[in-house]
Parts: sequence; C-alpha cells; structure tokens
Amino acid sequence: MNIKPHISTQRFHWQPNKKLLLLSLCLFPLLITLGFWQLDRADEKQRILNQYNANQQAAPATIDDLVGDANLQYRSAWLSGELDASRRLILDNRVKNGRPGYEILEALTVAGLDQKILVNRGWVPASLDRNRLPDIKAVAGTVQLRGALYQTLGGYRLDDGIALVNQWPARVGWVSAVRAEELFGQAFFSYQLRLDQDSPGALQTGWATVSVQPAKHTGYAVQWFVMALVLLIMTVVANSNLADRSKRRAGT
Repeated sequence: MNIKPHISTQRFHWQPNKKLLLLSLCLFPLLITLGFWQLDRADEKQRILNQYNANQQAAPATIDDLVGDANLQYRSAWLSGELDASRRLILDNRVKNGRPGYEILEALTVAGLDQKILVNRGWVPASLDRNRLPDIKAVAGTVQLRGALYQTLGGYRLDDGIALVNQWPARVGWVSAVRAEELFGQAFFSYQLRLDQDSPGALQTGWATVSVQPAKHTGYAVQWFVMALVLLIMTVVANSNLADRSKRRAGT
C-alpha cells in the first residue's frame, strides 16, 4: 500500500538545524541561570529589609550596647560625644537626586569608649571646580547625635590611591571602619553612624536601605524565565515540522 504524501506533515518529527540547536543550547542555560540569580538577589534584599525593620523597631542603642556582640546593623542609636572637624573625610562621587556631591564623615569621641566612631553627617553638593572642597560648619562641643548604625557590606570601591593622609580634609573614594583606622591611625568601632535629619550636625541625609526592591528582582527573574520559555518554543518550532503542520491545519 502506498503512503500518501501528506502523511509526513501530519506526524511530528525532527528536522534539526545544527547551528540553531547549538545557539539554543548556549542561550537556554544562560537565561535560566540569570533568572535564578535574580531570585537569589531578591532573597538577599528581602533579608536586608527584614533585618532593617527588626532593628529599627528596637530601642535606640546607647554606649552600653556598643560593647556587646549584638547585631547592630540599621539599629537606631543616640550617642553623646564630640566630633573632630579638624580631621574630616570627604567621600567622593556621591550622587543625590542626579547631582554629584560628597558625603562628610568625622570621628566621634564618646566618653568611656576607647574606640572612635565614624559619623556620616550627610550629603553636600560638589562645586564645578574639583579643586574646591566644600566648606562645612563644624559642630562645637559635646552633642547628642541621633542616627542609625551601619556596617559596610561591600560593593563598588573607587580606588583613590590614598594610603596615608598628608593633609586634612581628605577626599577619599571609599571608606569603612577598617580603613578609617588606617587613615586616622586610631581604633574605630566596627559600625558607622549615619545621622538622622533632625540630629545636630546633620547635612542632607537619607539613605536607601536597598537600591533595588525585592519585587523588582523577582520581576527581572520572571522576564528571564519567560525568555527561556520563548527560546525553547522557538527552538522546537525551528527544528521540527510543527510550522508545516500548523499551516496545513489552518488551510483545511
């Protein structure tokens, strides 16, 4: 019995294109990996937000809390001491509302605490003249500062090539408590203090807890997974007779 010519288009069968298959085999795992990476980023950001909310609800930390081993990340703090305006760090390349500027950091001496505390007073706009550093009014005497404790988690660091400060104020590309010890030649508490807007000595304050919200990372993950699904469908269609079968059915 003879086989009718249209039978080959009624049954599914592969007609592989080696180049297209190779391209798909390279792209598909990449898209899946990017999707799961975004999900991991979402989980990481959610953990940070959970920690922030939990520590923000706790009572403000005092000097007694600083000597323990508690996790003080994002914890509100009320600390009394004197700020050293004679040795000031000017953190470079801080953009706020699309405008370049600096963040101003000074060392706080707290009575009864052997370590200094690095205080971030906030943001100031930069001059068009890079050689002109901002003129910031010093905070005189003993004051009670209010803010949130923060420990640098990492991220991009701008190499400024500074190993030893020869002249104050010093413009730096990055700073942490560990680096402050090198620059000041003194011991520093492992957390920095970012001032609240209503605190004495505060400039323009306000820092985002996370740069990208978890929901946005999840949305990016969905996009990568959808792209992987589309690629899979396109690969099956391009390497089989599905397109011919669809045309034949549409014509009947």
